[in-house]
Amino acid sequence: MVRRSGAVGRPSSLRDVVRRAHLGMALMAMALAGSLLLLAGLVALRAHLESNLQLVARSVAYTVEAAVVFKDTEEAGQTLARMLAREGVARAVVRDAGGAVFAQWQGAEPGLRARTGQALARLALLAPAVAPIRYEGAPMGTVELRGDGQALLNFVLTGLAALLACTAVSGAVGLLLARRMLRDMVTPLQALAQVARAVRRERATGLRVPPARLAELHELGDDFNALLGELELREALLQQKNAELQQRALHDSLTGLPNRACFEQHLQAAIARARGAGQAMALLFIDCDRFKQVNDTHGHAAGDALLVEVSRRLQAQVRAGDVAARLGGDEFAVVMAPPAAQADAQALAGRVAAAMREPLVLKGGGVLRPEVSAGVAVFPRQGEDMESLLRSADAAMYEVKARRGRRTTDV
Repeated sequence: MVRRSGAVGRPSSLRDVVRRAHLGMALMAMALAGSLLLLAGLVALRAHLESNLQLVARSVAYTVEAAVVFKDTEEAGQTLARMLAREGVARAVVRDAGGAVFAQWQGAEPGLRARTGQALARLALLAPAVAPIRYEGAPMGTVELRGDGQALLNFVLTGLAALLACTAVSGAVGLLLARRMLRDMVTPLQALAQVARAVRRERATGLRVPPARLAELHELGDDFNALLGELELREALLQQKNAELQQRALHDSLTGLPNRACFEQHLQAAIARARGAGQAMALLFIDCDRFKQVNDTHGHAAGDALLVEVSRRLQAQVRAGDVAARLGGDEFAVVMAPPAAQADAQALAGRVAAAMREPLVLKGGGVLRPEVSAGVAVFPRQGEDMESLLRSADAAMYEVKARRGRRTTDV
């Protein structure tokens, strides 16, 4: 036998697999959709910021025109500070016609948020805005503005927060949907597995799977219930056949009495009980008188009728707990359950002999007068085991026949 290397973990349940798959798909879909929306918003916001930054640059160029013409750098710096303090500009540079720096303005000392915004602006490729400075149509210099990226940062932070919130809501909704799906799909499968386990372990073929809401699982449950019905029917038929076979194996087919095999089992058990309790038990050995003559004179059908009637009358005389059996041919026996003394056995033999004297009217009109000879053996006086008791009872039966002068050679 080949064993696979490595430890095999416990298999995941269908409930866990479906829940993880549903939640994973919901989160993935939400993350993908949110990311695409965030990217689209960034692109739109970048275009808007570039346009707005260009408008601010033109306004600054118009305002500082006089300061540049009159070479007033201080006025130009104050104008930049006054106009750009709240316009989302990180740095502004005013150059003269020769390209030299005429005036410049720097935003507040950059902290973590400012550096993050500027890095995001560079990452988003937010281009600086450049506007020309003209006086009476002649170029006097340029204004260059760089955005601080705070608008982009605020948008990203807000978008991420919204994305997280939507993801949480989507996860909760996914769990609810997964729970509903599990109720409709896993619950019927669990019921089917429980019924199958009960059938396998307890042979409970009478159980049935409840109907499911899903059509496919409902059909599966119907097929499984039909299979259980067939198994239940087959098991009932098998039990019936087994009972019939056991009946045939341990009972005489003509009289219905226990046969020799069954008789020996009861006799062994009675001897064991009597020995264990220190009590006596008795055995009657019974033989039909002139049975061969009945067969020869009236036919085998009459002989069978006689045997059936003898068995019926015999059963009517035994005590509760005693076992009457047909050993074969015209021989019968009675195992008297302990306690049973010699007097009890003789009394039963007398009742049996008296019951047999009543005439038997055959279907063809003939009349038979049954007679039997019964021998008695008592445990442990006449035998301490089955063989010795049988021999003693058989010998006692033949002594009864001899005393009555009716000993026969019946088979």
